[in-house]
Parts: sequence; C-alpha cells; structure tokens
Amino acid sequence: MSKTPRWMACTVLIALSLAGCAAPPLRLYTLAAPAASADARPLPRGAALIEVDRLVLPDVLDSDDIVLTDGDVVKRSRTGRWASRLSLLATDLVTSRLAMRAPDALVTDQWPARKPDYRVMIHVARLDVTSKGRASLDAEWEIISRAPERHTHRGRIQVDLSSPDASDPGIASLDAALFERLADAIALPPGSLRAGATSGTPAVRVAQRRFTACRAVLLSHLGPEQLSLSDPPRHELPTPHCLPASSR
Repeated sequence: MSKTPRWMACTVLIALSLAGCAAPPLRLYTLAAPAASADARPLPRGAALIEVDRLVLPDVLDSDDIVLTDGDVVKRSRTGRWASRLSLLATDLVTSRLAMRAPDALVTDQWPARKPDYRVMIHVARLDVTSKGRASLDAEWEIISRAPERHTHRGRIQVDLSSPDASDPGIASLDAALFERLADAIALPPGSLRAGATSGTPAVRVAQRRFTACRAVLLSHLGPEQLSLSDPPRHELPTPHCLPASSR
C-alpha cells in the first residue's frame, strides 16, 4: 500500500483550517426609503422643480464600509457593507423624504430636464455612530432660488440619537433616522408644500398679477419715496384693494 505524501497531507490540513476560520457571509444594507404616499396625485401644471445635490459627507465615511467611530478610532464592519456609497444612499433617502413633504413639486436628485427653480445643497460635517449605540449628526443646508430677487435660505441642524443595538442592522437604522431628521429640518419653499398654494396654480398667478398692478397704481399716485411694498409670499393671496372695481 502506497503512503500519502507528506506535502499532500499538509495541504489538506491547511485547507481544513482555512475552512474552519472562514468569515461569516457578507450582508449588504441600504437606508430604508419612506413608503410611497397612498394619495399620490399628478403634479400640477407649472409645478416647481427642486433639485437635491448629492450630499457631502466626511471622506472617511463616504464609502461602502459600515463603520463605528469611538473617539479617533474608526472601526470597519467585517460582516456588513452598504449597497452603495453612503452619500448616494443618503441623497436618495433625503430626496424621497422631501418629496413626501412637497407633493405639489417635482423633487429629484437626478439631472433635471430644465433649470431647477430651487437647488438644495447639504453638507454633513460630522456623522458618528459609536459601539455603545450613540449616534450624532451635524449638518448645514442651503436652498438657492433661480429667481435673483429671492434670498438664499440656510440652516443648520444637530441630531443626537441612541439605540441599544450597535450591530450592522442597528447602525443602518440609526443612520437612516439621522438622515430622516435632517430632511425634516430643511425648510422648503412655501409654494411647494401641501398646506400652501402651489406657485404654478392659476389662482396664485392671478394674485401676483393683481399685486403687481396694484403696486403700479400706487406708485403712479404716491411715488416710490412714499411707498414701501414688498412682494408677498407666494403662498398668500393678497386682495388688491387699491384697484378700482373695473381693474379687479
């Protein structure tokens, strides 16, 4: 009977050892997007177009690695990965959340077919999730209007959350909750919200034309030095009391 070569026996033992030390299966995670609204309806004519830029995250976090941060130490998960770069997942979630709040506007993070009415830019300065389940986010946002006469809106938010679960699914849930709070803190233009009138509706366009005519009449009688009128918010419908009945 022939004997098994010693090198072959060693190869088998090494293979068995590696099989016993194999890493657990790798799981991919995403940030859960909000469910679509059941009362979704077609966009009104002339709906505002809101473009959401890709979120800017710290470089050390903007990858497909799921990480925990303990002070200056960044620990990468061995069992989980993001399904895409975290900045892309976060942008999708924030865009979906904003679209739910502004059903009468087209909110998108894709390249728009026309120049947007508003552009949303978000910079996340800090995003930490610790091994003890504490999560925090510091971010600044800016909304730039296409209309030069409208001011740029800026804001800042700081969010602190906690959870007893610091596993990969727990980290994904905490990150999703942080970005949801961020999206809910962004002050959208009044004309794009459900509670206000849409900027493209006929009623608002008529009101704006009446207000412009009203101001012109007052200027012709009083002069610019005696009159100080500012444009009303787009969601308000001013009554042009200064106009004669034939002009209303």
